[in-house]
Amino acid sequence: MTALFYNTAMQTNQTPRFLNLGGKLLLVIISGCLTLFILEVTVRLLLPLPYPKDDGQFYQCHADFGWTGRPNYEGFIEAGEYQQQLTFNQLGMHDSDHATGHQTDRYRILMLGDSFVHALQVAENQSNHQRLEDNLNQHVEKTVEVISSGVVNWGTNQQLLYYRKHGREFEPDLVLLMLFIGNDLLDNLPGNLLTTSGINCYAPYFALCADGFNASPLTYAPGISQAEPPCSMSERVLVNSMGWLYQHSRLYQQVEPLLISRSPRQIFGQEHDNPSTALYLPADEPRLEQAWQVTLATIEQFDREVQADGHQFAVALISPSMVVRLMQLNEAAQAQFEQDNPTFKDAQADRPNQRLAEFFQKQGIPYLDLTPALVAHQQANPTPLYFLHDGHWTVEGNRVAAETLSDWFLEQGFVGGKSSVK
Repeated sequence: MTALFYNTAMQTNQTPRFLNLGGKLLLVIISGCLTLFILEVTVRLLLPLPYPKDDGQFYQCHADFGWTGRPNYEGFIEAGEYQQQLTFNQLGMHDSDHATGHQTDRYRILMLGDSFVHALQVAENQSNHQRLEDNLNQHVEKTVEVISSGVVNWGTNQQLLYYRKHGREFEPDLVLLMLFIGNDLLDNLPGNLLTTSGINCYAPYFALCADGFNASPLTYAPGISQAEPPCSMSERVLVNSMGWLYQHSRLYQQVEPLLISRSPRQIFGQEHDNPSTALYLPADEPRLEQAWQVTLATIEQFDREVQADGHQFAVALISPSMVVRLMQLNEAAQAQFEQDNPTFKDAQADRPNQRLAEFFQKQGIPYLDLTPALVAHQQANPTPLYFLHDGHWTVEGNRVAAETLSDWFLEQGFVGGKSSVK
């Protein structure tokens, strides 16, 4: 009886102690959440956004793609080498709107890319996508419709995610990936961003782990995603949760400049003025090889998903303006350039192009390297194909690229088959 009373008394004494500990823990959690809420409200009311509000008129952050063109934008763009009126469609593309769903009366090409497809430097009717459409419609019986889907600074990862969300809704007959060698590999590494409306908008990214490529995207979290790729489920949940928090918390966005200054983005080619220089040199540094691996894996996944939807997939390669200029030089001029720029002595102008060509041939992916056609045209015609400082195609560059693509499409028999050629 005494023992029973003793045990009952012990349980009675322990229960309030346990409840007291739980109550204190709950109070700490509530107090912490309340403090963060007050800080969040204070930051929103009193502090300015951490970055200048540049490009807010043209672009906006997007939860799925990092950023996109501002939907239905109408305005004026003025730069040192060009100026014009701009009109974006409802998806923020430099194009007219297109109906979703299968269109039996036409052949549809979905063109995906970055700023070369967005083509803000020229009027929409002078862009490569519109000229391609016009050229093909002059040579085939069936109406061709080219749907432009490219945004400044987008990498292959964002283009794949856009295809998943919007691109496949157009039910294209062919998906054409316009791959810009100059920065697409770099843009596929974690930390690709566009600063707009006072904050850094970060691109989602894919992780390549020991067990292979994970096709589920990760939401970039400043201060966390700079580490090695998260491969375990718990790591992915943490990164995605913090990435979501960054997109919605002004407090997190306010401390982001401090986080990235202490833990900067890991990129390749840091010793060069332009990181893309590393693409053309003999030795691939580890970060560059990582960029190669994740880019090729993303393209392979892209091809797989497009074909699973019943569409064709093809790639066009775009080289930077400097490469096209160098390939025009005769041997004496190239030797002089190498003497003046010793870094490029062992460089190979078509090195990344060759690696990509070998990959496409192995995967059975149709591809076109636009570089030889641009070089040949520039050697015969003095009209610049690229803006000198901006680095994108001029009106002439867009025209030559579109004509080259058009000829290739007809040769390949993509547009309804060769029998449809007029």
